[in-house]
Amino acid sequence: MPSRAPRPCTTGSCPGTPVRGSAKCADCLARSRRDRPSATAQGYGAEHRDRFRAGVLARHPRCVCTEENHGHAAPCGAPSEHADHWPLSKRELRERDWDEHDPRHGRGLCHPCHSKETGRNQPAGWNDAPPF
Repeated sequence: MPSRAPRPCTTGSCPGTPVRGSAKCADCLARSRRDRPSATAQGYGAEHRDRFRAGVLARHPRCVCTEENHGHAAPCGAPSEHADHWPLSKRELRERDWDEHDPRHGRGLCHPCHSKETGRNQPAGWNDAPPF
């Protein structure tokens, strides 16, 4: 029986072949495992959880993602699990000296949509952007 072609690395547009047991190639996997500040140090502590996340999920209990390449209807409509900073990133809100914990600066996303958006847009080891 012929085997199927290997899938490309899931890191952005990386053409590498994933290592066994991972969705990333060896280079992207090594970069994604670098030391990073804790979630609290990045600003995702109690205020984020209690004010931003709770407020966003109350406003958007269903996923509001409209990305056509995610393979769902527009909007997605699945139950929201994540509060995503949008349309500006947390970094952009800080640069403008805006309140990054204000729920008006967020949208509710389901886990698959949040993972796709984060992997494409945010620094998480494979991007060379500085940490928060």
